[in-house]
Formats: sequence, structure tokens, C-alpha cells
Amino acid sequence: MQKLNLNEYILKAAQLYGLTYAEIKALEKHLNGKVPNDFIVRRCQPLFRLYSIYNSEKYNEYIDPDENGIINLNDYAFEISKRRLADSKIGKFWLISSNLDSYLATIPANMSSEILPQYLNISEKNNFLIPQLARQIGIDATIYYKGENSNHIEGYKEFHFTKNFIHDKETLIRGSAFIKDKQDKLMLDFNNILEETDKYVKRHYRKYKLPQEELENTRREIREGLIKQTLFNKIVFNENESNEKWGLIIGEDNRLRLAPLFSYDFCANVQTINKTQHRVVRKNKEYIEDFILEYSKEPWFKKWIENAVLNLDLDKAILDMERITGVTLTDQEKDYYNFSIMEKMHSKIVNVSDLNYNEQLVVQEKKKNLTMRDRFNRVRKIMHDKKVDMSYLVKRVTKGNKDDNER
Repeated sequence: MQKLNLNEYILKAAQLYGLTYAEIKALEKHLNGKVPNDFIVRRCQPLFRLYSIYNSEKYNEYIDPDENGIINLNDYAFEISKRRLADSKIGKFWLISSNLDSYLATIPANMSSEILPQYLNISEKNNFLIPQLARQIGIDATIYYKGENSNHIEGYKEFHFTKNFIHDKETLIRGSAFIKDKQDKLMLDFNNILEETDKYVKRHYRKYKLPQEELENTRREIREGLIKQTLFNKIVFNENESNEKWGLIIGEDNRLRLAPLFSYDFCANVQTINKTQHRVVRKNKEYIEDFILEYSKEPWFKKWIENAVLNLDLDKAILDMERITGVTLTDQEKDYYNFSIMEKMHSKIVNVSDLNYNEQLVVQEKKKNLTMRDRFNRVRKIMHDKKVDMSYLVKRVTKGNKDDNER
């Protein structure tokens, strides 16, 4: 892509930075030499700084974390935007980089978010690992990086940030905007989500008089995408699938697409303190086996399971995470993810596939696994091996982190 000249760069950066229409017009006149404006120059000083990086030999359009997986905002690459961020659970403030990408920054989960203290570290690592698992099976997912900055007003601050997946003049519409659930209804009806979403898509395409053949393609793509995202949320043990945590994107041309996954704090069975959580169910059940059997009747589903989901590779995801974000996992954290995701949830998908999606065989297998004798024998074996379910692994992770901090 051809590099922008000074005027093109500064004007584009000004929009991302949050200048008003009047300010951008004044900036344009200043850059063209028509009406010099010292106030605008001072206002845009950070943008001229970014341009000097963009136009220098030091310019690098790729994010490069340090050896600890941290990207420091106090270096040359970023500016904190003055663009206002509406109330959002995706991010707290905007960043712009020297290559004019915009990023959403969010504060990592902490005690104020009502996550139990022993799960805080797992919740943080979810932001870096879970997207790599999603991408393995063909699901678009936002990738987070670990960032920090310090200034004389706020002091040191650590945060996570992700590249904005909404382009210029696009809009994110959350599921909650067109799906009305009772506030006390913690278990969301997935059938209702699919139906209401489909109705919204049809209304939208009628409103903007978009071609009928495009409507049918969009309906199919969004439906399949929602099914994939929901099954993935079950695989990664996402404890919060509220209608705030997914959405549709309205493009500049008014066409619709499903937003990528963007919320990972409560994956891997992260537990909270009295926090309202939502789980997606079907017919009052949320068993992963039932979900697979329900949608295995659709031609594309089995192919996706067999070509992608069965091959899910935690070790590869960890390596991809380390390569892309610089973040690493301890041995205890690896054990935790292997148990909570691969052994506890992904193995159920493998089992249904091995039984050839035969509902009768799956039901028999599930009943067999739920017998008291099998439960007792399994618990006794786990106790004997010193691997006591999720709580034991959480304790190991917490202890491992404490030991690392004390060194």
C-alpha cells in the first residue's frame, strides 16, 4: 500500500483522534496553507509526532511485545485518543498507532469485577489464549495484547487492548438490542436467539432494499456463525454468554455480518462472586452432547466438526499465543486449561463423533457416565492420582503464581 503524504495522514489521524468536524475543516485549511491556525497545530501535536514515526526508518507496522509480552504505550508507537468511547463492555478507551490502526483498551479483570481471587490469573490469560483456539476452528476472534503506560496523573496502568474490528462508518449492534430476555432469566434460549436474529436480519434487508439473494446468504452465514460461536463457548467453558457479549456489524453499505468473538473473561470455568451470569441452552438443557446432536442434522455441521473441531490443538494454541502476543503460561496453567477445556469439554465432542452422532448410543453413554458407581470410581482414581477436579487445579495455579512472585 502506497504511503500517505503529510496532509493525507494528519487528516485521517484527526478523525481517529476524535477531532470535531469544525476542527478537521480548520486543520485542512491550515495544512493547505489557506488559514494558518496555531491552536489546531497544538491540538494535533501528537498526530504530527505519529507521522514523524510513520515517515521514518524506525516505522514498523507490526506490534512487537517485549520479552515479558508487554507493549509500552510510552514508546513511539501509540497515542491515547481523545475520541470518546460510549459505555462499552468491550473497551474503556481508544488508542491509535503510527500506522493509523485504532485499538480498544480494557482494564483486566480484577476483584472489582467480582471474580473470585483464585481465578483472576486464569481470567487474564483467557484474553490471550482463547482467541487462538477459536481461530484454529475457523471462528473470527479478537486478539488481545498486554499493554502498559504511565503518566504523572494516573501513575502506572496495565490494560489489555485489541485492534478495533469495526471499520469507519460501521456500527456494532449487540444481541441485546433486538433480543429481549427477562432480566431474571439466566439461561438464554438459543432457539429464540436464532429466531429473533433471523427476523432482525430480514427486517434490516427490507428496510435498506438490499438484494434478496444477498439476504439469503447473510441469513445462512449469520445462523451458522452463531451456532459455531455457541458451541465454541461450550468447549471453552464460557460462563457468561449474555446477549451483551455478541452482536452484528452494520457495514458502511448497510450489509450485515456477525461480529467476531470479543469477550473471554469468564471462559475456562472462571467463577465469580455473586455476579449475574448467562448460559445459552436449548429446551432447558445445555449439555454439549445434546447441542451437537441437534445441529448434526445440518449438512455443514458434521463437516466442520470433523475437519476443524476434532483437530483442536491446545499446544498449538499456546505456541501461537506466545508467538503473537509474547504472553506465556506456567506449567500449572497449562494443566488447568488441558483439564478444563480439552479433557472436560472437548472430549465430549470427540465421543459423540466416535459414536457416529447416534443419539441412542450417546444417551446410553451419558447415562453410563452418570451412574453412582462410575462417579465413585472416577473420583477415587482422581484422588489417588492427586488431581482433584477443577478446584485442585485452581489451587495449583494460584500457588504457582505466588511462588513465581516470591522469586
